[in-house]
Amino acid sequence: MRFTIQTLNMDKLAKRLAQNAEQAKKALTATGNDMKARIPGYVATEVTGVYNIKKQEVMPKKAGGKPKKMAGKIRVSGTTVTSVAIEYSGRLLTPTHFGMRPKALTGGKGKRRKRKPITAEIKKGQRKALSTDAFLGSNKGGGYIPFRRTSAKAYPIKSIKTLSLPQMVDNQNVRANLNQKINTELSKRLEHNVKRFLK
Repeated sequence: MRFTIQTLNMDKLAKRLAQNAEQAKKALTATGNDMKARIPGYVATEVTGVYNIKKQEVMPKKAGGKPKKMAGKIRVSGTTVTSVAIEYSGRLLTPTHFGMRPKALTGGKGKRRKRKPITAEIKKGQRKALSTDAFLGSNKGGGYIPFRRTSAKAYPIKSIKTLSLPQMVDNQNVRANLNQKINTELSKRLEHNVKRFLK
């Protein structure tokens, strides 16, 4: 994901930057660092505003922080404000990331387990049932995930997937709000750093 700079009075700002190249570079570098630190938070806010996923799964872990369950990978690169790039990658997620119900099989050992409809709320406020033939199965000992049979026979079976973190970030509403937020905050940080380094 890349974004463009939109600032007020850019012509006036360019003249000020041209007058002192060394200080201008410092201002642009500082602004780039500011945005690299802040953009993942903006993304997490916009994604969780549309999708029913935990914010901590969308936010990258802090340097030296404990490993955590992530919905995908986030890579931030660039040295100055004009070269900052945020890249999101990740696999298709199971409905367990989106408030899946039920979370486990009901009934104990020796009892007949009653199958309940499996639902998930992928977009906020839009809880929907998965396929009518969906059933819960063990996720290699790590809880339960929904499966479907791929034929009339008992096997093979295939896990049910939803969408990936990059797809969520690329949602039309998420991107529109995100671009607006980034450009607004970018203008503020650039203006702040220009005043700071070019007194």
